[in-house]
Amino acid sequence: MVTHHGKPMLTKVCTEGRLILEFTFDDLMRIKSWHFAVRQHRELVPRTIVGMQDPSMLEQLTKNITRQGITNSTLNYLRLCVILEPMQELMSRHKAYALSPRDCLKTALFQKWQRMVAPPESQRPANKRRKRKGSQSGGAANSAPPAPSKKRSPGPNFSLASQVSPVLC
Repeated sequence: MVTHHGKPMLTKVCTEGRLILEFTFDDLMRIKSWHFAVRQHRELVPRTIVGMQDPSMLEQLTKNITRQGITNSTLNYLRLCVILEPMQELMSRHKAYALSPRDCLKTALFQKWQRMVAPPESQRPANKRRKRKGSQSGGAANSAPPAPSKKRSPGPNFSLASQVSPVLC
């Protein structure tokens, strides 16, 4: 990345780095997360400015105008984004339902609490199905018939009266 700066003096900043973007899997392809790692940076000053004998100008030349090749205004913007990103859900809820900010926060917290306390029902049967499916596929690999399980239901034809001895009655 190459940027040109006019203040406090004419400077060209060359920043080398790696940008890693992770996108969401929806139609909008929004950025889910990103990471920018700066490998190196250089601040280049024209020779005409370096040749000046002004002590105040030379003092300014010794100071970097960027931090690791990124300007202070960019860093401040990124700090603001870090603060505002968690509030995105509240802002969209405020826009959609015309609730006050306090009510948006209350409903968002209540819904997150509900999700933590009572997980969705669709997950529970999926786990049970996987277990049964795995145990049946293991028995199907043998050539011998599967052994009856102790947990199986006796079926609809089971009568409790036929199993009780007349002496006990």
